[in-house]
Amino acid sequence: MVKPYPPSWHRRLDFLPPMGLQIAVGERDLELYYCYTSVSVQEPTSRMPSETRTEYGKLKVNPAFRNIVDYEMGNPNPRNGIHPIPQREILNDITDYMGGAVRIVGEMPDVVIKSRGVVERIPREVEELDAFQGSEFVFYLQNAYGNFVHKVRRALNMPHIENPYRFMKADLLKYRIIRSPHDPVLKKLRSTLKTEFIVADTYGWSHFGDSNILALEQALTRNRWWTDIGKPTPFQIPINSGVQGQIYQLLRRNCVVVV
Repeated sequence: MVKPYPPSWHRRLDFLPPMGLQIAVGERDLELYYCYTSVSVQEPTSRMPSETRTEYGKLKVNPAFRNIVDYEMGNPNPRNGIHPIPQREILNDITDYMGGAVRIVGEMPDVVIKSRGVVERIPREVEELDAFQGSEFVFYLQNAYGNFVHKVRRALNMPHIENPYRFMKADLLKYRIIRSPHDPVLKKLRSTLKTEFIVADTYGWSHFGDSNILALEQALTRNRWWTDIGKPTPFQIPINSGVQGQIYQLLRRNCVVVV
């Protein structure tokens, strides 16, 4: 497995874990080589088979919850051979095999990304940089981290830490992805997808370094308003504080978050 790059490096943060929202903002063709999601269902999972194969992956009953099914496709290690699938087809793979059993929140299936591996072509803006010479594609893994901003604010006495829910709600309304400030899908904005590593088809992340990864991420996120790049702050969360995470300064929104 590819190890995460150092915590002191810049990281992309994606604030839309619900797969339905990913599709709604235009990421239907984003190709995933790995995907792990949580699927809420309308009937008790005790009535379902413990594991079901789908066209691209498998559905597995989560024994910890009575109405949650996990879906997994591919392998998180891009070096193991990949077969990328567009996000829209993955969502269809889930809903087609489960039929009407998938719970609907607002107008979207209740499918939330917990981890995903993405493959993208290197943008023109950075393809001439020495670090990317000879490479055509990059692969990155993102994992979801829960939003515990209120607990962190209290524990660290840092009331200025921003809540991603607040600015994402405003942006989803601004770009008319949702029509109401009370849309039930907003309740699914409980986590943030954080990039663990980026590698290319020729080199690993150690070849790029933080500055080249920052340039790459700025190019990849230029038109993705639901994302941002986090610059790690020097502040270290005390071990005895009872909270975990890392504090980032967001480059686009110019605010501080904890992930």
